[in-house]
Amino acid sequence: MEEKLTGIVLNGISYGESDKILSIYTLENGIVSAKIKGVKKAGAKLKFASEPFCFAEFIFSSRGDKRTVIGASLLESFYPIREDIVKYYAGATVLEFVRHFSKENIVNREFFISIIDCLKELSYGDSDATYTLAKFLIFALRHTGYALNFSGCSCCGNDIKGRTYFDYNSGGFYCEECFNGVGREINPATLAELKKIENGEALEDKPIKSLRLIDYYLVNKTEENLSSLKELLRIIY
Repeated sequence: MEEKLTGIVLNGISYGESDKILSIYTLENGIVSAKIKGVKKAGAKLKFASEPFCFAEFIFSSRGDKRTVIGASLLESFYPIREDIVKYYAGATVLEFVRHFSKENIVNREFFISIIDCLKELSYGDSDATYTLAKFLIFALRHTGYALNFSGCSCCGNDIKGRTYFDYNSGGFYCEECFNGVGREINPATLAELKKIENGEALEDKPIKSLRLIDYYLVNKTEENLSSLKELLRIIY
């Protein structure tokens, strides 16, 4: 049986001498795995379809729960991402996040579109790559059930002024009066930066504080370690 799905390649693992097993995030079926044959050979016709960031219409031959890519029509390669190291690791963080937090048969059209929009902005937009990534991650956390709460103190609801605390268990921020010892103190500028990013406001510098907090949150709340994000922070810090 053949099926056609629109998706973006998240990663590929070598299989045998010339094949790969791809992880593809699709609009119709969420994450799917598929073998693609012969793509490690020189001049392979479908080599482009085995590369991360490849956004294409894929044709699969399916037998049971196993898929093999037999054709692909390229929609976008996002090639400029590969030409800049900061853009590359920002884009790789997007793909790694999707790989960790999306599942097969879980379809989220809005989330899928946000991924494509983020990669387009990284490739062709004017925004700083780290800002684009931070904005995507804030959105993505909300759409995968791990939203950060910027509305005010998660206990009293008032705007936080002065010392600021973050509890990774709840994803909430607390004022000094409400802090109960669970979590850690953060720089108040971090919360202000996160709010600006969510509102689409410009920053004077790269959102290093926000990305470091998101990294801390992911590791401690979800136990997921995004190696691409850590490498990006190492490069820009």
